[in-house]
Amino acid sequence: MNSEPRLFRINPPSKESQSITEVDFAQLGFQERRDIQEWVSANPGILEDELLIVGKEFSGFDKTNERLDLLAVDSDGKVVVIELKRDDSGADAHWQAIKYASYLHHASAGDFIRMLSEHEGIPQDTAENKLQQHLGADDLNALNHDQRIILASHRFAPEVTSAAIWLNQKAQGENLITCIKLTPYQDASTKSLYVRANTIIPVPGIDDYVIKVGDESPAGGDGTSLTNPTSPQLVFERNRTDEVTRFLRRVGALAVDGLPAEIKPDRSSRWAGQINQNWRYYHLWYSRLPWTNWGVSFRVNLYRDQEGLGNSWGADVGLKHSEPGIERNLANISVHDD
Repeated sequence: MNSEPRLFRINPPSKESQSITEVDFAQLGFQERRDIQEWVSANPGILEDELLIVGKEFSGFDKTNERLDLLAVDSDGKVVVIELKRDDSGADAHWQAIKYASYLHHASAGDFIRMLSEHEGIPQDTAENKLQQHLGADDLNALNHDQRIILASHRFAPEVTSAAIWLNQKAQGENLITCIKLTPYQDASTKSLYVRANTIIPVPGIDDYVIKVGDESPAGGDGTSLTNPTSPQLVFERNRTDEVTRFLRRVGALAVDGLPAEIKPDRSSRWAGQINQNWRYYHLWYSRLPWTNWGVSFRVNLYRDQEGLGNSWGADVGLKHSEPGIERNLANISVHDD
């Protein structure tokens, strides 16, 4: 059985179909930097929606001359290191990108303003405004609260995919590395070139195809099933990356941004969900000292506009650190998003 995706050209009037041939980028003379990198830089939606490219061929590190391919910021404020390979990822593409992500861990908002300014040839105040618009915020407090990686290649070595799967599992639900397969096709009759972008890690939507033992089965006591749009699994999948959760992630980043360095958590576990049609929640907890698991209380009251229409939300956040016999208020912020 051939599990590889295939592409066909269809002629509706004649009902004829013709296979479009998969080719190699090298076979067509395309290069990583001269071609593939330029395609993605001009249209980052090839890899993922809501990416803002802030740097290309960036090498402004202080203790190394290494140069990353593309640097982006997603709508949640995470910095995204993008490494592009042509037809073969090689065995160490993940390690290369991990190094770059570590170099950027302490980069400031000012650093990214300068990067974007140089990349697009625009004044720094214009670059700052563009970053704020991208994040949907009046400031850049949420920028670079975390880093992640996108690897894109025609083919991936098993050394890379095995490491990516393991790292994502260790990250407790935070997908540190996304692997995207870029498959080129050429139409022999027209010589047109097509590129198919397919995310292979993490495996998208796998739970939609799996039946499990439990309350979500058709025979469950509450009558829910995987085909029920209100089942817990489908509600979670639907809400995990929607605009409400993206807004709450930004609020969460703002809440912890101003904490003193000695108690500011550096790793988090997050869970977004829905209790009923009108109640959404977003919970953060931290496992390292001095927080000790469940030592932080994070409360978000999410509300729609008064008419219950449109995409306008607000969140009132209180962040507390609980110690034996002591409870300290660390942050209280109010955020509104139109």
